[in-house]
Amino acid sequence: MRKYMKLNCEEFVKMYHTGDSKKKVLLDIREPSECTSGMLKDAINIPMSVFESRFSEIAKDKEVFIYCRSGARAERAETFLIHKGYKLTRYLQPGGYEELKNMF
Repeated sequence: MRKYMKLNCEEFVKMYHTGDSKKKVLLDIREPSECTSGMLKDAINIPMSVFESRFSEIAKDKEVFIYCRSGARAERAETFLIHKGYKLTRYLQPGGYEELKNMF
């Protein structure tokens, strides 16, 4: 099993913007009520409350960048994806949408 990939805000943004964006997924796992303040451009929202039933919407060959509000749910989502066989996952911690919104 691979190691977890925890990134700070600067690392997260740099890695996301490096290389082919078509091979990457920006995953927002906040609940819909949290997304009323906005989402990052090109992010898809799969709330943590339904993540286990919807994770298969994410192609396994994509590099997945996961964020939430503070990092705790992003870490849980990455752990879940790794156990399901995803190899290219990264998550933001510490930080979340509020820290990233002006960096994208």
